[in-house]
Amino acid sequence: MRWLRFVVLATLAGMTAVWVAPAASIGAASSRQTCSPGAHTLAPPGSRLYPETGNGGYTSLHTLVHLVYDGNANRFLPGNRVVLTDRATKCLQSLSLDFERRSANTTDGPAMSVASVRVNGHPARFRFVQPTYPGDPNGQNDPDPAAHDASQTNPVGGPAHNPLPPACSPQLPSFNTPVNALNGTQCPADKLVIVPAKPVRAGARFHVSVSYVGRPGVHTDGDGSTEGWFRSSDGGFVTTEPVGSEAWMPLNDYPTAKPTYDFVDTVNAGRTVVANGRLGGVHHHGPSALFPEGSVTWRWHAAERIPSYLVEDSIGRYSLTRQIVDGMLFYRAQDLAIPAAQRATNLAIMRGQPDITRFESRFTGPYPFPSDGIVIGTPSAGFEEEMESMIAFSGGFIDTDTLYHENMHQWWGDNVTEGGYRMTFFKEGMATLSEILYDARLAQKAAGGPGTAAGRAAFQKQIVNDFDGIYAQADDFWTVAPSNPQTFTLFSGSSTYLRPAIAYVALRQILGHHRFVTALEGIQRAYGGSSITEPQLEAGFRRFLPVKTSACETRLSRFFTQWFDTAYPAGGGANRPSLTGPGLDGRGFYGPDGRCGALGAAPTTQVSASARSPRTWRLGRSH
Repeated sequence: MRWLRFVVLATLAGMTAVWVAPAASIGAASSRQTCSPGAHTLAPPGSRLYPETGNGGYTSLHTLVHLVYDGNANRFLPGNRVVLTDRATKCLQSLSLDFERRSANTTDGPAMSVASVRVNGHPARFRFVQPTYPGDPNGQNDPDPAAHDASQTNPVGGPAHNPLPPACSPQLPSFNTPVNALNGTQCPADKLVIVPAKPVRAGARFHVSVSYVGRPGVHTDGDGSTEGWFRSSDGGFVTTEPVGSEAWMPLNDYPTAKPTYDFVDTVNAGRTVVANGRLGGVHHHGPSALFPEGSVTWRWHAAERIPSYLVEDSIGRYSLTRQIVDGMLFYRAQDLAIPAAQRATNLAIMRGQPDITRFESRFTGPYPFPSDGIVIGTPSAGFEEEMESMIAFSGGFIDTDTLYHENMHQWWGDNVTEGGYRMTFFKEGMATLSEILYDARLAQKAAGGPGTAAGRAAFQKQIVNDFDGIYAQADDFWTVAPSNPQTFTLFSGSSTYLRPAIAYVALRQILGHHRFVTALEGIQRAYGGSSITEPQLEAGFRRFLPVKTSACETRLSRFFTQWFDTAYPAGGGANRPSLTGPGLDGRGFYGPDGRCGALGAAPTTQVSASARSPRTWRLGRSH
């Protein structure tokens, strides 16, 4: 397939227009409706994982991102705004968004200000408030300062011995900051509360336009890492998991908030915008007061729903190419500041994305979006991220293992999104499973390829080999339950990555390969474009249990509890899940008779000569 390098010189015909309904077609609340403020969080009561995020009372439908951005100064200029289209789920006196205007503990944080807010075209009052803990019986404006405390733990504890749950996760200035150093400090006022001129009636579709200016930046997490808008030499590079989108744009910042997107970004002449979805057009402008040397407007359209932490909108001097393979469009962008030799090395790996996508489709069903892509930026963001349909690699570098991981996220995390931060393990485990499958694919190739019996045997043997190597881990590998993670280890612990990955391997052995694949395809069909909870995930596998007896159903429930919900003492051995699957180390799921009576004995596995040695698994690099 020839590589198609392109430069779009004018706005393309047929571009999707963004339509804003007149206020009269929407209507205000009638006097008979009981109206109240929208909730300032979507986190469940008692949460300790980013309990400050998300906003209730409405459903996010569509977002127009209209950046007016000076890449030389790293500033949003007058005219910069977002327009959010939502539907009220109750009569709203007020509603809120997440927007981190400034950061108190990093020089790379945002420094922005809101110029105006309009609801349905009419000016609206707005103010910034601190979050309170979800479920606060005293309401969102609780006068008790303790109700607005940050903490890694629940309850807050610390020197003040605050018995209340945390209102937000702390923002540690660095990795070297003691984990609980900021417990008991006050949460920043990052809730943008908007009061429309008239309440919005229940069921109404309405539009919120927020105009803002200033410097975008990064958000610091509860583990000292940063994400958001990273400054490059001539623009900004975006990676945002889990909550960094609010460091450059106001939004409903929660994984289950999944609107569609349009991007209409006006930037300095000579700059390129790389965003989610498909490129719609590029329009060049002459000199102006804001851009004395001229500007260019890039338009991208994403018709698929995007979780809040996967919004991509990087700006800089990028090469941008595209390739159509089997009718599917693949974008590739690299910062031109990357040395030419490294760009060539990167490109060789990027060209493998269509093949990786085909391979992963064999296990998860058809690729869920109309395009796929990769953007490689120069800032050292500290991690790579599966931005929907436009995977972001930082530091000017890409590697194949991580590309398998992030590309698998397009199904798991992007199309089917976690129902909350406690479900992070579900999608990270699936992406790590893809790395195990890549390992098996290499062994298969070395043994003769997928068309040979030896190659197929090597593929299976390598999966078993990787499982057994990971399952043998001791120390504190099993001490955190995947479904109950801690903020400061959410993206660095084995409970998020390796443990759920080999749980999926065990499920594949229990269900059988074809039933396992059918289960994954069914989950994609049922929850694609939406989000999933742990009971829904488990039910998706339970349907394809080959032995439909009450004993097997009970044993599968025990399996999920052991692998997803149980924290074990340190040491491994007996302090780990005992139920695995046929052919794997651990206690077999089925008894000697193939049923769920007596447990099978732990097998002694033999690694064939064609299988690769157990690999060294990385943690904390890939989101």
